[in-house]
Amino acid sequence: DSDNWFCECPRLYSGKLCQFASCENNPCGNGATCVPKSGTDFVCLCPYGRSGPLCTDAINITQPSFSGTDAFGYTSFLAYSRVSDISFSYEFHLKFQLANNHSALQNNLIFYTGQKGHGLNGDDFLAVGLLNGSVVYSYNLGSGIASVRSEPLNLSLGIHTVRLGRFFQTGWMKVDDHKNKSVISPGELVGLNVFSQFYVGGYSEYTPDLLPNGADFKNGFQ
Repeated sequence: DSDNWFCECPRLYSGKLCQFASCENNPCGNGATCVPKSGTDFVCLCPYGRSGPLCTDAINITQPSFSGTDAFGYTSFLAYSRVSDISFSYEFHLKFQLANNHSALQNNLIFYTGQKGHGLNGDDFLAVGLLNGSVVYSYNLGSGIASVRSEPLNLSLGIHTVRLGRFFQTGWMKVDDHKNKSVISPGELVGLNVFSQFYVGGYSEYTPDLLPNGADFKNGFQ
């Protein structure tokens, strides 16, 4: 089954069968990551503070801003150290402003942390995103996905506020001035076991398609 396997390519190689090797001469600058796209084409994934096709341009970032998913299928993102003490309970407060009221609302990841899986059903995760104009909060404690979805966002608001949390199996979310919504995860497991960094605005694993089932937002935040 082609959906249940993938090649983990060595450094400087990419493609479904690791057949591309256009980064052997390391064309990207300033510590950027070169990713082959074909036998002759590549894309440079720039580190913080750098921009441009070869990451040669210095930029001063004063406020986080995300551009969704680029033409190569990659997202811009912030990655924080793994959040501790969220196994059995947590609470997050966040505010965000959308770049537009069309593509930014369709299928966009806001933040994610989880096991380093590749779309497997048993992966523990915590994810928040936008889907067809609503905020979606999902988590999996290892025995099934719990998901709660807000009412459609009021697009006349410039800034949106989200409060969400979980205590053992019970999760809840409140968006803007909407009523609080809650959900209980299925099965018997009560702990969230996550090992990845805490990603905001996007995801580092090639494309968001490799997020676990139930957290498979297709684009980065805008």
